[in-house]
Amino acid sequence: MAGRRTVQDRSSTRQRAMADAAARLLIDEGPEAITHRRVAAAAGVPAGSATYYFPTRQELYGVAVRAAEELRCTAARERAESLPRRERSARRTAELLLEVLFAPALDRTVVSRRLQPMLEATADPELRPIMAASRPALLDALRTALERSGWGAVAQSPDFGLVAPMLDAALLYGAAVGHEDPVADAVTAVARLLELVRDASKT
Repeated sequence: MAGRRTVQDRSSTRQRAMADAAARLLIDEGPEAITHRRVAAAAGVPAGSATYYFPTRQELYGVAVRAAEELRCTAARERAESLPRRERSARRTAELLLEVLFAPALDRTVVSRRLQPMLEATADPELRPIMAASRPALLDALRTALERSGWGAVAQSPDFGLVAPMLDAALLYGAAVGHEDPVADAVTAVARLLELVRDASKT
């Protein structure tokens, strides 16, 4: 019995290690990095383990997406809750919202490596529930970031639902028109949205 538990524990440990490694590869390098060979190497397990536990690339990618969203939600909450409470400008708040939504890492490659694969996942029947399940936690993190930055009126506004789609849309637009830094473009657009929603909440 003890030997069986040891084998089961080793199996569970390897699967968790591969899921964690796949999540990091997906976040850092994008979907192309999710191969059995790369995941096994990153997890530090025998080369055949990834294929043994996840026979198809689709299964492996599903595990990567689930683990990446779990990591993202945890990092988003931690980033939001780490913010000291103080008044921040619309622009600085917009920057923080992007950092929260795309935690644990945000850079100029966010559209190709993170956002576009996320949008594609929402169109996949098998991956859509994973993406939908993470949305409430991400929205809560955005609300926390707003409230800690002096934008509580926006966080509680009926128009709060516009914030997350605007973050995505502004990034996509910046990339589509060929701007070198879509993040900077998104910050400008979202800052303006925050001001409009704040002003509307006062009337």
